[in-house]
Amino acid sequence: MGSNTQCRDFSRRDFDLMMRGTLVLLSFVSAIFFPWPLTVTFAFVSSLVEPLVPLAVGIFADTLYYTPHAGVVPIFTLAGVIATFGALFVRSRLRTGIIKE
Repeated sequence: MGSNTQCRDFSRRDFDLMMRGTLVLLSFVSAIFFPWPLTVTFAFVSSLVEPLVPLAVGIFADTLYYTPHAGVVPIFTLAGVIATFGALFVRSRLRTGIIKE
């Protein structure tokens, strides 16, 4: 049988891209359906591949659970900023061979 040029094998790069998207989506979905410790865990894990995810999840959670007069400080956003700076610091210190851009 001849080879189909449109059909290609599922490569490692495709798997990495799919897992990145899945981790980001899982982080946002967990902010809605799961308790906050699981959301924090997913955000930290996804920050290894996408460093801005904790900040985005924090803003999303503060927007989602906003109530007037509950408090002035957006706690989830501040935690996301701290986690994002931590992820950026770790990524800058690691060798490029460990985490590929």
